Amino acid sequence: MNWTLITATNDEKVLKSCLLSSPDIRFATEVMLQRGYRSAAEAYNCASARAKTELLIFVHQDVYLPEGWIDAVQNAVEMISRADPNWGVLGVWGGVRRGNPGYMYWTGVAGTAGKPFEGFLEVSTLDEVVLIIRRSSRIHFDEQLAGYHFYGTDICLEAKRRGMKCYSISAFCIHNTNCYKLLPLEFWRGYFFIRRKWKSELPITSPCVEVTFWCWPAIRWNICQMANLILGRHKAAKRVKDPSQLYKGMVDSGLVALPVITRTNK
Repeated sequence: MNWTLITATNDEKVLKSCLLSSPDIRFATEVMLQRGYRSAAEAYNCASARAKTELLIFVHQDVYLPEGWIDAVQNAVEMISRADPNWGVLGVWGGVRRGNPGYMYWTGVAGTAGKPFEGFLEVSTLDEVVLIIRRSSRIHFDEQLAGYHFYGTDICLEAKRRGMKCYSISAFCIHNTNCYKLLPLEFWRGYFFIRRKWKSELPITSPCVEVTFWCWPAIRWNICQMANLILGRHKAAKRVKDPSQLYKGMVDSGLVALPVITRTNK
């Protein structure tokens, strides 16, 4: 399978310890490291225009893709393409009204999220941690959306507007990230952009929080987080130095199972 790996990066240390240390990126047809861009949308659109392959995989710089990850992606893409050749966007962590279809590990919450599943699951939106599109779909990221939040939600809604469906696939990875103490200003800018642009679609279930006219779900998250921090009920988890060792420990303990490796991507 020919595929292009694309990431927007601003931290060389995190990039090298996470994404670039992932064993499966050696199977990528090309790896595009986008530096110095003002937004994820701008970085990703510029890379998409230069990419040589049909399949484009956008991944956060702080994600570790364990061995066998791309096999899981390839199997999912083949199944989805047979069932829905006109699919829009794929990812590993989705948003629906009740639940989050997906399977991954977040160091920011120090736990495994979701569970393995067969096939693929239709979702309304997808988290930005991993996004997969086809160049031929002609879906683009909206460069009016500044920063690095909510572009996954936005591109899924763009796909929906064009009559395309989005899916979550079971391709386990580690998002080696710090936990937010409170939602940052850039998050709120993205939130209000989505609320304004997609007003007719409200409420919108993003993978992290529901976007509503009155913003209450996001405000409530901040209030609960602040209360927990003040009362000492919760300490913000941090990324680990070596996600490969974290993954090895999860496999050794039986927390996650080793994937079936087919190597059809060679």
